[in-house]
Amino acid sequence: MFYALSFLLSWFCGMLVILITAFFSYDQFGIVDITSFAVFTLAGFLILFFIIYLPVLKIISKKLTDKQFLFYPLIFLLATNLPVYIIIWINTPALYGKGEATLFTLGFITIGFVFGSVWAWKKRIEGSRHKVQGTIERV
Repeated sequence: MFYALSFLLSWFCGMLVILITAFFSYDQFGIVDITSFAVFTLAGFLILFFIIYLPVLKIISKKLTDKQFLFYPLIFLLATNLPVYIIIWINTPALYGKGEATLFTLGFITIGFVFGSVWAWKKRIEGSRHKVQGTIERV
């Protein structure tokens, strides 16, 4: 359940950043633009989530114990989104303009940051819960 909630929260935050940025940078930003950004970011993040995010999350959750609030967002912001950044910037001239590429990139930056932050927070809460239980068992 937490996977689905972190997925939706990350995607909604990414869409919010896209919408706010587009509101200030475009003269006309209609329902067609909003729908296409929503569909493409949802489809892209869904593919990315199952292929890259979940395996990386499984690997780093075993390895990282210190500085979670630094490493989790950085890993999901930079390393796991790298294929998306490459695809966006390679296909920019053929599929869309530089403004749309910038919006997609900002959206995926936000998605990675929020997803990493949510999981760092979850791991921090689990760690403090285990410390409290260990203290109670010793007493």
